[in-house]
Amino acid sequence: MKRVLFYSSVKTKKMFSIQSYYRNDIQILRDLGYRVFLSNSISDFLAFWKYDIGFFYFYRYSAFGAFFSKLFGKKNVFTGGIDYLEPSFATYNQYLLQKLFFKICNIFSDTNILVSTTDYENVKSIYDGKIPSKCRLSFHVVDFDRFVYRGEKKDKVITTIAWMVNRDNVYRKGVDRTIRAFSLFLKHNPDYKLIIAGPSGEGSDDILELISQLGIENSVEYRGAISEDEKVHLLKSSMIYSQLSIYEGFGIAAIEALAAGNILVHSGRGGLKDAIGNNGYIVNIDNIDEIAEVYNRLVSNMINIDNLRENGIRYVKNYFSYKKRLNDFQEIFENLK
Repeated sequence: MKRVLFYSSVKTKKMFSIQSYYRNDIQILRDLGYRVFLSNSISDFLAFWKYDIGFFYFYRYSAFGAFFSKLFGKKNVFTGGIDYLEPSFATYNQYLLQKLFFKICNIFSDTNILVSTTDYENVKSIYDGKIPSKCRLSFHVVDFDRFVYRGEKKDKVITTIAWMVNRDNVYRKGVDRTIRAFSLFLKHNPDYKLIIAGPSGEGSDDILELISQLGIENSVEYRGAISEDEKVHLLKSSMIYSQLSIYEGFGIAAIEALAAGNILVHSGRGGLKDAIGNNGYIVNIDNIDEIAEVYNRLVSNMINIDNLRENGIRYVKNYFSYKKRLNDFQEIFENLK
């Protein structure tokens, strides 16, 4: 049985079970017959006798692990969103650093599994319009059967989920915009709640302060990191999912929300073009009044929510099934031999 050393620079290995994109890929590798070992330490790649393939999430710190892996004659596979390769979002220095790291990772890689068409085009742009032969496009997937909405009771809830360990991600995901828009929406819909979930840190400190400043503590609930079962229940019971990202590498939580029968209000930026397609409502994220008005229109039944919900569920089933990425991985890993 081939052994895969699965790496990401997470603080604790618990994150491999919390973040669905990690969990799905780990399960896919296991379903394909690989023995998977989890790592958040570059030094693990020095123990060359313990693994056959290096699997790396994100194109930064992974470069160092991939260097050691390649030094010992191993095969390397990279995947994950490349947010800082998007010029409209990243600062100039962030962009240059990510460009450098991607090129280093590409040197040590055997295959790069890109997860959105936006990432694909951004990678092409740093290689003078020609995509490296090592790059393959394969979207993240969701556990559709687990998240699919089957008529469960919907509560008067708007939801958003984001990684909040650092500040950057909270503002990139537009959590602050969702809170501000909800505070306006709340004036006409005082019986609604906003539920926010995601691992805590500097980012969650900021949003809790904003909630306090707006005086809406009684209508906003921050749940912190939640289990997969809790996320399934939350998304199946909420009405609207808000994803007001400045840039989105892919938007897997938005896809899960779509499968769970939420109507999406989103920016349509980055990977959301793939993740959401023509579903939901694209808003100008710099116009908080407009966002609040879209929330209002949705809950006032001025839009045919049932049709929107059915179309969204069908879209996820057709494009983001687990089997699709599993088949992609099977082909990719067979070609590594």
